[in-house]
Amino acid sequence: MSKKLIVHLCLLGALILYTIVVWNTSQNEEAAAEKAREEEKANRGYDPYDEVKLAEEGENSIESMIKVGVPLLISVIYGGILVVLYVLPSLVDKVGEELMGSTAEVDEDPLDEARAAVAAGDYPDAIRVYREVWQENPGDRFPIVEVAKIQRDNLESPAVAVSTLEEALEHHEWEEDDAAFLMFRIAEIYEEDLDDRKKQIEILERAKEELKGTRHSGNAAHKLRELGEV
Repeated sequence: MSKKLIVHLCLLGALILYTIVVWNTSQNEEAAAEKAREEEKANRGYDPYDEVKLAEEGENSIESMIKVGVPLLISVIYGGILVVLYVLPSLVDKVGEELMGSTAEVDEDPLDEARAAVAAGDYPDAIRVYREVWQENPGDRFPIVEVAKIQRDNLESPAVAVSTLEEALEHHEWEEDDAAFLMFRIAEIYEEDLDDRKKQIEILERAKEELKGTRHSGNAAHKLRELGEV
C-alpha cells in the first residue's frame, strides 16, 4: 500500500469520525432541548410565544442537519474519488492478469499444436505431437485415437491405423469404456476399409469375452449374430 493512499485513508477516516461526532453532538443537543421544553411547559403551562420558539428551534435543527450533512457529503465524495483512483485500477489489473494467464494456458496446450499441424497438412508432425501427449498421459485414449484417425483418413493407411490402435490396446490397461472403444474401432476398420472379416470377428470375440457382463459385451455379441457367427 502506497504512502499517498495511507494519507488519503487517514483523511477519509478523520472526516468520517468528525461526521459521527457532529451527529452525536446534534442528537444530544436536540434531546436536551426537547427535555427542557417539556419541563418548561409542565412548570408554567401554555405560553403564546411557544410557536415562535418552535420556529426558532426548527431553524436550529436545520443548522444541525447542515453541520452533519456537509462533512457527510464530503466524506462520500472523497471516498468515491479514492475508489476510482485506487480500487478500480487494481481490479482492472487483476482481471487482466487472470485473462492473460488463461490465454497463456490455452496457448501452451500441445493439442493446439497438433490441430494446427493437421490444419496445415503436416500430418507427420501432428502424429508426433499426439504421440508425445499420449506418452505423458497413457490413460487418455484421445491422442492415440487421433493418430489412428489421421493415418486412416488423411494418410489413407487403414492398416497402419489398426496397428496403432492394437499397439495402444496391448500396451496399456484401459478402463472398460476405453477398451471397448478401441476394439470396436479396430473392428470397424477391418470391416469398412480392409474387408477382413476374419480379423473383424476375432476382435469382436475378444470384446465379447474380455468385457463379459457389460453392455459392450452384449453389443459385440449382437454384431457377431448379425455376421452369422453366434
